Amino acid sequence: MKKIQIAQGAFLALLFASTAQAEIYDGVLQSSSVRSRADVDAEAAAVAKKEDPYRDSASSGVAAPLGYSKSRDAVHAEAVKEAHSANQNLTGKAYYRDAIPSQYLNQPQQVNAAK
Repeated sequence: MKKIQIAQGAFLALLFASTAQAEIYDGVLQSSSVRSRADVDAEAAAVAKKEDPYRDSASSGVAAPLGYSKSRDAVHAEAVKEAHSANQNLTGKAYYRDAIPSQYLNQPQQVNAAK
């Protein structure tokens, strides 16, 4: 009984081995370009300088802002003023019925002497 199973296994192994085929290697493919490398580089540089038609805002119809009405120094001064205010982190969540008491809203501005 063992000899028959060994013979069947060998037969199946030979059957599968005979059906296996190797892939044919044709070598590296050669490109057939008629343009020189310098021409391609020049075209790539020209295309890279153009505006991207596929950007997010290309078809939105929204014009880009022209500028800001405040100067950079004015915005900076306003930010410093707000950062030094005593109630900058005041939120209504900490108070009864989510209402900030009026005595906290009109606090005098603290001056930072460490400047």
